[in-house]
Amino acid sequence: MTRRFHTGAILPLLLITSLLTACGFQLRGKVDIASEIAQLSVSGSDLPFIRDLKKALTFNGIEMTDDAHYHLQLVSLKRTTSNETQASAGQYERLLTLKATYQLSTSDGLKLFGPIELSNERYMFQDKNLTNAAQSEENIIFDQLRQDLLLTTVRRVAGISEEALRQEEERALKVREAEREALESEQ
Repeated sequence: MTRRFHTGAILPLLLITSLLTACGFQLRGKVDIASEIAQLSVSGSDLPFIRDLKKALTFNGIEMTDDAHYHLQLVSLKRTTSNETQASAGQYERLLTLKATYQLSTSDGLKLFGPIELSNERYMFQDKNLTNAAQSEENIIFDQLRQDLLLTTVRRVAGISEEALRQEEERALKVREAEREALESEQ
């Protein structure tokens, strides 16, 4: 016994698939990491963010180790809210912002690329009579902003080429040597 596919059943599936691909939809996946940054150490004061950043980097092929040649430090993570419009009929617009500042350095403390600030922001409408619902929505939005910053950080790390790392190390060594010479000439 053979089964026949009905075009009426397959046609909607094909239509949905073609619409999703036409609008640019794709699943998030692994990012190709530059071979030079195969190992990395990560630190910072916001432990939940650092834990998730380490997981994301590990998922994308970077080994987390304390003795790596490169060190990524989360200098700060700031979460801010501000009212952007006047209350009208009990509603107002709020701007939610999440900013992360990173510094990439070598294991001996030579500072490369940074500090770099990444930020994401979103607007939300808030009804002054529904404060519990607004707080829940705000937490959800901040979690989405956090996930976006994690992905952006992984992409930034992935975008650093071996040549760019080499040039930046040379530049930073020259700056370090010039500072050392300046200190010696003062004494």
